[in-house]
Amino acid sequence: MATEQFGVTQFDERQLLIRGQVFWHGLLVAVVLLVVNALLQANDVAWASGYAQNIFIVLVTAAVVATEAILRGAFFGRRQNRWFVIGIFGVVGLAIVIVHASASFDTTGVFKSDHIVFLIAGVMFLCITVAGITKELIERHTRDE
Repeated sequence: MATEQFGVTQFDERQLLIRGQVFWHGLLVAVVLLVVNALLQANDVAWASGYAQNIFIVLVTAAVVATEAILRGAFFGRRQNRWFVIGIFGVVGLAIVIVHASASFDTTGVFKSDHIVFLIAGVMFLCITVAGITKELIERHTRDE
């Protein structure tokens, strides 16, 4: 559990170790995604615009890091802000999905790749929200027993 020193929440050694591992995994995910994207571009595969590709790589990396950190119990430093942060992920995910769901199809009913990329990112943010809620409910159930 996190401890408080001089009014600042500190993580214990286990949580710091987990955070280091999580960020290492996030770095590996980012590197793999960048290499795959570079290989696709080198072979003239345009799966989305350059802007959408870059944003997607950043959002996937953030989603992997956040989800793993939440599930391993090293995401939150202060107990008071957990539901707020989980709510922010949910609101952002819903906003992304709502904005891009209506614009995902062109007039012929074909998917627009950039909007599909953002839809996937929105779903990832909603998955972070589900992971956070699940983790909180499991911890609450464990504490109550």
